[in-house]
Amino acid sequence: METLHERETSRNNSRACEHCGGQLPLAARRHARFCCPAHRAAHHRTRSVRFLSGATFDKSAAPYVGIVSDAKWPGMYRLKRADGSLSDMVNLTRAREALASFAERERP
Repeated sequence: METLHERETSRNNSRACEHCGGQLPLAARRHARFCCPAHRAAHHRTRSVRFLSGATFDKSAAPYVGIVSDAKWPGMYRLKRADGSLSDMVNLTRAREALASFAERERP
């Protein structure tokens, strides 16, 4: 009869950390994806999708030209597009970051 330890060992032998590819520790939960907290954090820092990044938007959308404060919510801002439309609300730091990334992308 198979023991619990043997069952856990066989299950974790075939699973690898999504960041480094190393084997997951024996004590890892069944749904674990990373071998340690540092690798989990590093994986999330290096993901390609970023908030308001150019990769998430349609290329045919008008470029952002400025930052305007939201009329209803103080401390929140929207990015203004060349066609006059506005983005979703973001804080000032995110708005500046997005505007800078779009300006950088527009340079030849």
